[in-house]
Amino acid sequence: MNSGEDTWIIPETLARSALEAQLAQHFDLEALPEYTAVVTYVDTFDWRLYQAGLILHVHQRSWSLYANDGELILLKGGPQCKKACSIDVFPEGPMRSTLASVIGIRALLPLAEVELQGRQLHLRNGDGKIVLRLVLEEQRLPGETHSFRMARVFPLRGYDEELAAVRTLLQAQGIVEPVSPLAGFEAGCLATGRKPLDYSSKFTLALEPQLTAREAMQRVYGELLTAMRRNFPGTMADLDSEFLHDLRVAVRRTRSALSLTKGVFSVEALKPFKQGFAELGHATGPTRDLDVYLLSEEASLARLHPELRSGLQAYFTDITRQRRKAQRNMVRFLGSSRVERLLLDWERFLTATPPPGGPLADKPIIKLANRIIRKHSQQVLRDGQNLDANTPDAEIHQLRIDCKKLRYSMEFFSSLYPEDAFAQLVKPLKAVQSILGDFNDLSVQQELLAATIRHQDLHKEAKETGKGVHRNALQEAEAEQVASLGALMQSLYEQQQPLRQHFAEVFASMTSDVQLELLNSLFGKQQRQP
Repeated sequence: MNSGEDTWIIPETLARSALEAQLAQHFDLEALPEYTAVVTYVDTFDWRLYQAGLILHVHQRSWSLYANDGELILLKGGPQCKKACSIDVFPEGPMRSTLASVIGIRALLPLAEVELQGRQLHLRNGDGKIVLRLVLEEQRLPGETHSFRMARVFPLRGYDEELAAVRTLLQAQGIVEPVSPLAGFEAGCLATGRKPLDYSSKFTLALEPQLTAREAMQRVYGELLTAMRRNFPGTMADLDSEFLHDLRVAVRRTRSALSLTKGVFSVEALKPFKQGFAELGHATGPTRDLDVYLLSEEASLARLHPELRSGLQAYFTDITRQRRKAQRNMVRFLGSSRVERLLLDWERFLTATPPPGGPLADKPIIKLANRIIRKHSQQVLRDGQNLDANTPDAEIHQLRIDCKKLRYSMEFFSSLYPEDAFAQLVKPLKAVQSILGDFNDLSVQQELLAATIRHQDLHKEAKETGKGVHRNALQEAEAEQVASLGALMQSLYEQQQPLRQHFAEVFASMTSDVQLELLNSLFGKQQRQP
């Protein structure tokens, strides 16, 4: 029996009473009360808890969070989670703080329902000390006859001999088949069409160097189409903002790939898809922009003196209203026959044998990847060196777009290159992108604040046509909001300026001799110091 395993299948022919009788011949047994419950396992859409070694389930309003090391957090009187629930509905305490550190802004979704029945046994030695805990549990999907009968061993430090004796005893009873302690959970997920770790926002497609460009890009686009479809339901239902974010990333990656790999497919055949995905990107943009503003609400309020915060709270209340309207408009578009037809036609195109090709269709993908990454890395290196304290925001934004194209091309084709060397190239690019992303977010927020202030000024006369007390109250509220927005703009501007200098420091790591030599070795053509 493998000492690294702690959960084992109990044969159908072995009665639990017979097993307990065997254990009682060697240890004093303390049987805790038997438990029976129907629990719902919960995680985020992208399995953040599972990846962190955490398992969460709820029985009615009682929540249990288990860690790999055996640590357990219990919460009674917590929220229900019928469709989805956010971290905000949990009361302050260990459960909420632990979950928040892992799931961030993602919603918790009910994944699988499992019936549990079992009992915990404490095994004591002659001195009356507990030397091991053993859980005998049965997991069954509701309505199913098949069940998982399991023995779960929980050793205690300092009692290795007793642990070995228990393992030998279990083996003698025919308990030799290891199983995941989450067998019921995993079976429940499969029954609902899910599988642990079946979704990640990361692009992880593996390509073979011998593929033609057409074959490789069919796979790339197919993977991105799957990501779009996976995120449509959560986006339409507005479960959390990450569904829309991931949907937009898949669309943006698709549009970038269409631009990066010109010549692989027929230009005429791609025209309707380029237009269709551009429209899809534009239609989802307003809601995502407002999501970004709302996600910054807490940090924005913290920037201001308490006396200025009420005006800003009114501003975010208005943003919330705008976001609801933008969401409704977006859902109508996403649910239209136009979008459905776009995705179906794109799938038919990708699964054709073969899709109509262009002049580069039969080029080995490794050669095309070399050329694409080489070209865009050189462009980023060239344009990045010109950024200084006076560079207009628009040029910085364009550099950010160029970095995204380079990053996407590296994601698409990373499997064609040595993993360690490629990771060394991507690391400084990620750092540069992080700075440019922060800079852009600050610019966009300032633009929205400025537009809001201008809008209020343009309509000032109309608002002053009110009478008496109502007019005065309106003017005071508006003046308070303008003061708050102005103060926030100044704070954002002050935060933004040091990023230019920080960019220059981080960008230097991309132009080091080591990085340039690595580019040369991977992609062939000479990379020069810009």
